Amino acid sequence: MDSAFVFLIKSIVCTGILYGWYSLALKNRRLHTYNRFFLLFAFVAGLLVPLLHFNWYTMPKALPTAPAAFLLHTVSDTGPALVAGPQTHETAINWYLLTGWFSAAVSMVLVALLCAGVFRVLKYSRQYSRRKVNGIYVVDTSLAEAPFSFMHLLFWNSDTPLESESGELIFRHERAHIQQGHTYDKLACQLITAIFWLNPFFWLLKKELNIVHEFIADEAAITGNDTHSFATMLLQKHNKGSYLTATGHNFFSSPIKRRIIMLQANVITKHSLLRRMLVLPLMAGTVFIFSFGRHVEHHSIAPIKAANKIVLVVDAGHGGIDAGAEYGGLSEKDINLRIASRIHELSPEYNVEVHLTRSSDKQVLLADRVQIANKIHPDCFISLHVNDRKNDDPAKGNFDIITVDNGLAEQNKKLAKSIFENMVQVGGVQKSTISSGHKLYVLSHNSAPSVLLELGDIKDAAQMATIKDDTKLDALCSAILKGVVESRK
Repeated sequence: MDSAFVFLIKSIVCTGILYGWYSLALKNRRLHTYNRFFLLFAFVAGLLVPLLHFNWYTMPKALPTAPAAFLLHTVSDTGPALVAGPQTHETAINWYLLTGWFSAAVSMVLVALLCAGVFRVLKYSRQYSRRKVNGIYVVDTSLAEAPFSFMHLLFWNSDTPLESESGELIFRHERAHIQQGHTYDKLACQLITAIFWLNPFFWLLKKELNIVHEFIADEAAITGNDTHSFATMLLQKHNKGSYLTATGHNFFSSPIKRRIIMLQANVITKHSLLRRMLVLPLMAGTVFIFSFGRHVEHHSIAPIKAANKIVLVVDAGHGGIDAGAEYGGLSEKDINLRIASRIHELSPEYNVEVHLTRSSDKQVLLADRVQIANKIHPDCFISLHVNDRKNDDPAKGNFDIITVDNGLAEQNKKLAKSIFENMVQVGGVQKSTISSGHKLYVLSHNSAPSVLLELGDIKDAAQMATIKDDTKLDALCSAILKGVVESRK
């Protein structure tokens, strides 16, 4: 959801810059063909520029100057078993998620209305007869909104004589729309506007594109310099078979006023070439602002291959109806699975063979997780979780490592310490405390050296950013894998 919000903001700013330049230098100028493609380009730029990402310089992230404290608490094997299961967690209204669903619902309604309009016009094309006039298919109708064009068809109102002076002007006008494919422009832009309706500049760009289409068709309809006849025709609005004068609608707020002014405008636009060429540095600057940025280099862990293949079982905690900790639209089960899947993807670089206790959102009982691991006879076992720090427990909630004394205490500690030391190298791992007095089933009943990792606090946005960011997540998963390899030396 955060990515969608950032995309929307970038799209709004990008299209806003282009629309601002259009309004300042191109609007109401006799650069109609150029303006048409500029407006179409603005739609495309509003979708693509926010997706571009380049790193133009790198700032290395310094390693800690002093060794981080390693607090590893060995959980005793005595006491009641801690069995994971559905728990009640503190929840909050996720306004981002609600906004996303509302936006998607509005988009679906707008797209449905667009489709309904297209189907209605296609229905008209089958309902009425058609004929070919000067290479154009004319559909003779009794529709009040006719004449209008759609794709290769010209829908004509039978009450308007095609042979009359105004009829010929209208025909040439609509023929220009058909020949230049204006319908396809409109359909594409209306679809984009319907989907990304939260961007106000898409609506403004669409409105301007419609006017530019009319400017282009108006020029094509005029023969010679006879703008008077065409202007007179524009002042007549066809409605229910009758022609109304300009008093029948608000002329001064109507696009018709702009069209008539444009007919009388000077053919030569001052500084025409400059107006068109300046868009290049403007666009380059826009791309630079939104697709280039400082890249802070997180110290990645150089892959080291184990001399002999290491078999590792990675257990993504919770799953299915057991969501684990939940906060702000995040679910522990999904976070755990994301980390486990990435460890699995990176593992071949380390000569580590990873087996997952679950590879999808399904519930796996604790006994089944242990059974899966013991059946494989792995070299190591890691269970992945995230913390759910309580408000009155400020000491807990970073990257915690838990182990138990199940007869493999020294090997468990060695594995935990090796993973910890590598995680410190990528930053973000600070001194942590571990709760004691519980027996962790998946560790206690495991036949291999095993640890449980609490990879951040679900309520801490900065820590969860490590999981959301692909680069940071790769560094974290690489640290875990390298820790596993080094623990086997």
